[in-house]
Amino acid sequence: MRGTSMRGNPIRKPALFIVLGGIAIVVGLLCWYFLSGRGGDRFETPGVRTNVLLAAVSDRRVIDPLIVLSVGAGADDVFLFVPADLRIKLPDGTFARLGDTYEPDRMEGIRGRIASALGIDLPYYIAVDEPAFRGLIDGIGGLTLEVEDEVVYIDPESDPPAEIHVRPGEQRLDGATTLAYLRGRPDAGRIARSQVLLGAILAQGFVTRDSRSVARTVREMRGEIETNMPYSDLYALAASFRELDPGGLRTPTLPGERVAIDGVVYVQPRVVEAERIVASSLKGLELLTPSEVNVAVFNGNGIRLMATRTADYLKARGFMVTRIGNADTFSYDTSYIVVLTDEEKAWVLRDALPSPVKIVFPDSFSDHYEALKDLIPIGTDLILIAGAGLEIEE
Repeated sequence: MRGTSMRGNPIRKPALFIVLGGIAIVVGLLCWYFLSGRGGDRFETPGVRTNVLLAAVSDRRVIDPLIVLSVGAGADDVFLFVPADLRIKLPDGTFARLGDTYEPDRMEGIRGRIASALGIDLPYYIAVDEPAFRGLIDGIGGLTLEVEDEVVYIDPESDPPAEIHVRPGEQRLDGATTLAYLRGRPDAGRIARSQVLLGAILAQGFVTRDSRSVARTVREMRGEIETNMPYSDLYALAASFRELDPGGLRTPTLPGERVAIDGVVYVQPRVVEAERIVASSLKGLELLTPSEVNVAVFNGNGIRLMATRTADYLKARGFMVTRIGNADTFSYDTSYIVVLTDEEKAWVLRDALPSPVKIVFPDSFSDHYEALKDLIPIGTDLILIAGAGLEIEE
C-alpha cells in the first residue's frame, strides 16, 4: 500500500498544483474584471458610438476648448471641439459660459451640461489640471510644433506678470510652453491651435510610442486625472490612440459666433448648423444630400449670366434647380437664401456656396418675397438671390 501511495504522489501533487493554479488565475481574472469596472458599464458598446469628454482645468475653470471624443460603431473617431465660452442656460433660467460652471459639481456637472446642450449621451469624462498637463508633455519629452503666428501668454501667477512668447516656425515646446501656446493670445486662433496640438500629442505621445510606454504614461497620471472611467478602459482608450492617423483626424468645431451680452463675451451657438454637425459627427445620422434640395436661383447683382452660372455651379454639386431668372432688383448688397420649406436644407445650400450668404424667411423678407413668389415653381424649397460678393467662377 505504501509503495502504491508513493508511486501515486508524484502524479497527484502536480495535478493538484495545476488545479489550484487554474483556480487562482480564474479568481484573479474575475477580481480584475469586477474591480476594474468591466463588470459594469463597458467603455464601448458594439454597434453604437461612445462619447467621452476631454478637458483641462485651471483655477476652477475649464480651459478653452473642451473636446468631445466619439469612438466606435465602425466609423472614424471624431474629436468635436467645444468652446469653453459657449453660452448655456442653467436650471435657474440664467445664462453662463460653460467653462465658468466647473464649481461646485466639477466635471460631472460639466459633462451633464454639455450632454444636455448637444442632445447626446455623454457617459464619461477625463480631465487633467495644469500640473498634470505639463507633466504629460514633459513625460513624452516635449512636443515639436509648427507655429504659424506668434502666441503671447501672460502668466497671472507670477509677480510681476511674466510674458511667454511662442515664436513662429518649428518649435520644441516643454509642458509649460505648450500650455502657454494653448492659452495665449490671440483668442481667435485658440481652437485652431488646439487642433494642431491634439495632432501633435497623438502623433508624438501615442502613435510613435510602444504600448508599454503608453501604459506607463497612463499609470503615472492615474492619480492626477479626474475621471469616472474605469482605469482598464482608460488604458484601452490610450492604447487605441496608437492606431490613429494624426494627419487624417476628424476635428470639427461646434459652430458659433462671439457676442457680448451685459459686458460678458460668449460664444452663441448657431443652432441649426450645430445640430447638423452633432448629428453627423456624434450620432452617425444620415443627413440631407444636395439632390434633396430644390432651389430657384435669381440674379440680384446685375452681373451678366450670374443666375445661370450660379445654377450651373449648384447642378454640378447635385442640387436640383427649379428656376433661373432675374430678381426684383439688381441692388442686393449681399446674397440671400429664403427658406420656403425646411431650414436644414438652407444650411446644406449655404455650406456649398463659396461666399457668405444670409438665411432668411419670407415673413422677415416680405417685400422682396412678394415680388418673387409668383415666379417660384411648386415644390421649390429655397430661393437663392445672388447678390454682391457672390463669387462663382465662370
